[in-house]
Amino acid sequence: MSTRTDRLRTVLRVRTIQEEQRRGDLARAAAAQGRAAEAAAEAAARYGERDVCGVGVPVDAATFLATRVAEGRRADGVAHAAAEHSLAEGETERSRALLTEARTRTSGLERLVERAAEEQRLELLAADQQVADESGRARKEVRP
Repeated sequence: MSTRTDRLRTVLRVRTIQEEQRRGDLARAAAAQGRAAEAAAEAAARYGERDVCGVGVPVDAATFLATRVAEGRRADGVAHAAAEHSLAEGETERSRALLTEARTRTSGLERLVERAAEEQRLELLAADQQVADESGRARKEVRP
């Protein structure tokens, strides 16, 4: 095996490892996105289940303020969960793009390794053919 082919195979192994790492990154990002989506849905559901004081029901100022603060916290929770989900979506897309780039680099190198191996195979066949031709000529020359 030629030195060039050996080097190409080594680089291909490294690129394959990098591609696998990118695939793992994408899986982790997708899982985080799923968790963030669930958290956002739960926060929205909690916000929708709130107890709102009925119209015309007498409420003292302390109850009103406490309800208002609680509603604000729930709304902030929904906004925070939605922002986390958005960030997770962005990270997933970034990971997907990096995986696509890694796949492209690996597949290009795979074709290069295959081409180099085919060239090496053809060189061996040519060398074998040359040996066979020389052997055939030597036999013809030896025969009287």
